Amino acid sequence: MKALKDAGAQVTILSLKPGQIQAVRHDLDKTVKVKVDRAIGDVRAEEFDAVHLPGGTVNADSLRMVPEVQAFLRAMQDAGKPLSAICHAPWELVSAGLVRGRKLTSYHSIQDDIRNAGGNWMDREVVEDGNWVTSRQPDDLPAFNRAMLALFSRSLVPNRA
Repeated sequence: MKALKDAGAQVTILSLKPGQIQAVRHDLDKTVKVKVDRAIGDVRAEEFDAVHLPGGTVNADSLRMVPEVQAFLRAMQDAGKPLSAICHAPWELVSAGLVRGRKLTSYHSIQDDIRNAGGNWMDREVVEDGNWVTSRQPDDLPAFNRAMLALFSRSLVPNRA
């Protein structure tokens, strides 16, 4: 989120319900509370230029089974909009039925899930495949942020920020 905001992107935080969400570091250490801008059930893919799926085991595992999250991700993909995902977030792409035939990476412990869903898992700090950029873990953030920002910048619709 910081890299996107620092690059001048308008960031909208989506969650299952309005209010605040608790940010955590390494799934355990609570950090800041983040204001939710809109609930996922109240938005349409047409309103967004791109989507970034943050990592975290608990976050990704809980969101991956939510029908509204799956539908939103499928609509973003159907529209050819850029998707970025890091760490465990590719689980959400697996559950949305989007990884078959795609090249991607993730945290090493979910590589079997990606392969079983028909994806081509690669152990690289960043994997780019069409409108996707994925990364493995927090140590890869500098390379991931560069690739994500480049993808999102290339994909901007003219006259729309």
